[in-house]
Amino acid sequence: MTNKRQFSASAYVKKAVHEYREAPANRSGEAQKLRVLSVEAGSLADRIGLKAGDEIRELNGKPLLDAVDFQFNAATIGRRTTIQTQDRKLTFVRREWESFGLEFEPIEPMVCKNQCVFCFVHQNPKHVRRSLHIKDEDYRLSFLFGNYLTLTNVHEDEMQRIIDQRLSPLYISVHSTEPELRAALLGNAEYDGLMEKIERLTSAGIQLHCQVVLCPDLNDGSHLERTIDDLLRFHPRAASLAIVPVGLTDHRKNLPVLRPFSPEYARELIAHVTPIQRKLKRRIGTPFAWLGDEIYIMAGARIPPTSHYSDFPQIENGVGMVRTFLTQFAAALRAKPRGRARGTVCTGRIFHPYLKGCVDRLDMDLKTVAVESRFWGSGIGVAGLLTGSDFIDALKGNVYGDFVVLPSESMIGDDYLFLDDLTIKDVERELEVEVIPSGYDARDFVRKMGS
Repeated sequence: MTNKRQFSASAYVKKAVHEYREAPANRSGEAQKLRVLSVEAGSLADRIGLKAGDEIRELNGKPLLDAVDFQFNAATIGRRTTIQTQDRKLTFVRREWESFGLEFEPIEPMVCKNQCVFCFVHQNPKHVRRSLHIKDEDYRLSFLFGNYLTLTNVHEDEMQRIIDQRLSPLYISVHSTEPELRAALLGNAEYDGLMEKIERLTSAGIQLHCQVVLCPDLNDGSHLERTIDDLLRFHPRAASLAIVPVGLTDHRKNLPVLRPFSPEYARELIAHVTPIQRKLKRRIGTPFAWLGDEIYIMAGARIPPTSHYSDFPQIENGVGMVRTFLTQFAAALRAKPRGRARGTVCTGRIFHPYLKGCVDRLDMDLKTVAVESRFWGSGIGVAGLLTGSDFIDALKGNVYGDFVVLPSESMIGDDYLFLDDLTIKDVERELEVEVIPSGYDARDFVRKMGS
């Protein structure tokens, strides 16, 4: 499975919403039943008679916790295999490394108990659908999808399971390594033993990618320097640190007052962190701590070159995503795409200057539009958080050409669902024009424009 993150705020909400919109949050702490969602035709599971709706309780006599547990144990069992379902026992011979061909019902996410001062879910507008309020804190989803978790609610048996089953890498929201400051940021009464947990996991060979949601005047300056230094003790198992800006919506009534990022602050932050990155690259071969693309864009600074990002370990957290797009676009342009498309191409306010610069280099009749987020508010400018209604508001009566291209990262699933429950078909109906998803990288975008 692949990570699916975009810029910082987008990452948090999309992982809290889209991945699990069909799975209720697990608030009770009770074990979720492991039910089969579908069976691949002709697969091993099909041949032995497993069907959608079956509940798998044991594999070779071992009780199963979830789909991750099933996959781990399925990889280690011998040829002779027994599966216990809710009503029968199936015994069969399985070829080495033969896939079962099973898809399970979505994992019910464990719920976050923190009250982070910057929590994006707390900043939802009124009357949004229930799934927008899910705050996941689940090490399984961190392993499977790259979700960030704080480790606050990970208990001893879960720590041991992570180590035993080699659930690596994990993605850790650190925010600060200072006990009192971290507790305050997470809204907890006391420190949760983060550094001890990191030491235990990295000593056991678990790789960690970390992030700091940076709040001006709270966890920046010398506090940020300490966080970087503390995490460096665990390098290379603590492989990377993303520093991303706090995302603030227009819906913060009765929430802590936080200072938003500004262009001046972004420039000061770059000036502060860049010498640290250079020093670390000389010392350990990598900058280790990377700033989110949003920070460079807000500062009006040049996006760093490809060499700055090593192997792009935090790209789906919005670190190096712009540089990757620009590099891919330049390569796609060398292929000289054919056709002269005539249409409208949309993105969020933050990425728009880069998209426009690329589109202007195509020999096509395209207009670009920077769409503002009315759903969340003016503080949110990433494409991944734009809703169907945002696009309709921006484009109604303002469509140029024969089609509209919308960013694929703002949609999910085969029905292309937006965060406000509208689909791409709904937008087409309102705009009375064909709507095309952009694709997930520059090569895909250029290919679509030239077809």
